[in-house]
Amino acid sequence: MADFADLLICDALVYDGSSAPPFQGELMVKDDKIMSLGTPGSLPRNGVKEVFSAEGAILCPGFVDVHTHSDTLVLNVPTGDSKISQGVTTEVVGSCGGSPFVTAKEDNAPGNSVGRFESYCRRVEAVNPALNIAALCGHNSLRTKVMGYENRKATRAEIAEMKKILQEALQQGAAGLSSGLWYIPGNFSDTEELKEIAGALRGTGKPYCTHMRDEGDTLLESLAEAIEIAKSGDGILEISHFKTSHERNWGKQDAALAMVEKARAEGLEVFADRYPYTYLSTTLRMAVPAPYDKIDNASLTKLLRESAEDRAKLTALLENDTSTYDSWDRIILVSSSAPEHAKFLDKNIAEIAKELGVSGAQACVKLLSEASPSAVFGTMSEANLQRFLAQPWMLAGSDGNIYAFANGRTHPRSFGTFPRFFQIARQEADIEAVIRRMSALSARQFQLSGRGRLAPGWFADLVIFEPEKYLSAATYGKANVPCTGVKRVYVNGALAYSPDESLPRERRGRMLRVPNNPARRAKPAAC
Repeated sequence: MADFADLLICDALVYDGSSAPPFQGELMVKDDKIMSLGTPGSLPRNGVKEVFSAEGAILCPGFVDVHTHSDTLVLNVPTGDSKISQGVTTEVVGSCGGSPFVTAKEDNAPGNSVGRFESYCRRVEAVNPALNIAALCGHNSLRTKVMGYENRKATRAEIAEMKKILQEALQQGAAGLSSGLWYIPGNFSDTEELKEIAGALRGTGKPYCTHMRDEGDTLLESLAEAIEIAKSGDGILEISHFKTSHERNWGKQDAALAMVEKARAEGLEVFADRYPYTYLSTTLRMAVPAPYDKIDNASLTKLLRESAEDRAKLTALLENDTSTYDSWDRIILVSSSAPEHAKFLDKNIAEIAKELGVSGAQACVKLLSEASPSAVFGTMSEANLQRFLAQPWMLAGSDGNIYAFANGRTHPRSFGTFPRFFQIARQEADIEAVIRRMSALSARQFQLSGRGRLAPGWFADLVIFEPEKYLSAATYGKANVPCTGVKRVYVNGALAYSPDESLPRERRGRMLRVPNNPARRAKPAAC
């Protein structure tokens, strides 16, 4: 056996991804699979190509980031720097209703009529990514493809066309359906439209994943809608970045958690994901109240640039309606395509307003009239965050993207979600339970067969890290700081990351086509 082994990891504290307590052990890898797992000294050494001692470190399954937006970024940064350095070996993209493959131009060249989803899969495979990619099909993209950005109810024919595109994607391996009902054009749709489209999930074993219609003032109503839509699908729900937004809504957490527990008790497979930060990240446009909130980014910038009347109207609305933000000093500008905004990056709107000698509302309108900047909004509670992360059904999802180490203009969650999730969650749960939520339970939710566990025959997606040193120093001003404590990360048996830059790395990630699985709902859901 040892004559054919590629790698032996020994002297490790092994967490296998199950609920079992850890044990001192060693693991052997051949090609892309785990060959064997044993107690110290039990596996043969002769002929093994490489032996690595993980003394003082944890060996566990590679982590699964269940909520990301790296659909096209993985094509641009196939090294996966921001994620692979945390121990993430698989990303689920297509979150919040957005999946670019749906709206991409179809390749009608001879022999290339493979469908939109399969075409995207082949593009990912062509760049040889460092980590595995699974992709959801987004409702917002479906609506844009069929209806554009029209603010109206979909016709039966339009719903049927959206459902048809979804069914094709699911058949070709899409991991589920996502929605972003806070964003346009998703927020133009009604519940019945979503229920009808989600019907395509029946018999697939795949989840309905949702950025709910609201996470603040109508949080509970939005959660009830999400549960209703999931029932129309295959009874599997993933609540994206579960939060209570704005201080006036922090007290709704008890009721929201109770609703989830009730749905689970009634037989629904309800899970959620969360990033371990209290600032959300989105476009500055999301601070805009009605009626301007129904205008897409580019159109809003054009309107404000050209119309002094609309600039004045929006300024007045922002001065009097703070329902979409808590205060100007809790909105920090992170990035912008406008060169003149460079001097404002990493500053909050109150600081920018002071520099400009205007009010916070005027500063916001000025920025929006010049570009569509990205910002982080401090709307969440630290105490609520800790309680969310303590839930046994709460998975780790960054809501971030793949970024190169050289790019720090983003939310720190892209570089630091997993060490922060681990350190916060372990305060309320055993490490084996936390690691399971970061690996095996996440892989199960998205049917990533053969991943998320350490067992013979399973794929060798592995992370070796020192638990006390596994920390992130990424900040809102400087996000591109690799976390500490990670010693090695393997993807499909190959070394994908080590802080030791002298070691050769290999990009052996794969595009994961997830087959439909009608048998899944016959099995009981469990945490």
